[in-house]
Amino acid sequence: MGAVRVSDEVKGIVDRHVAAGSASTDEAFVEQAVRLYAEYLEDNEAELISAAEEGLEAVRRGEYTTIGDPADAAAFWDGVWIDALQISAQQRRDRSSNENGSKSDS
Repeated sequence: MGAVRVSDEVKGIVDRHVAAGSASTDEAFVEQAVRLYAEYLEDNEAELISAAEEGLEAVRRGEYTTIGDPADAAAFWDGVWIDALQISAQQRRDRSSNENGSKSDS
């Protein structure tokens, strides 16, 4: 593969990382960055496939909600809101008890 043009901004990023010792050369840094990005894309695809499979299994188990009209949609979102409030309240309680516990330990 021949030379690839990059913006001055990207060149500055590469230069900073090479100067900091993250890579020995511009080429080494760019090669590693491309490899990591390719791995990220592959991992992301695997995560999407896994999430889709989990969703399909939930549907097969009957774990879904049918929304047929605006009243169903409102009831669904009310339930989501209630669940979110309960989770948030539990997280605040957990955080508070952790903070109080760590203060009493000191």
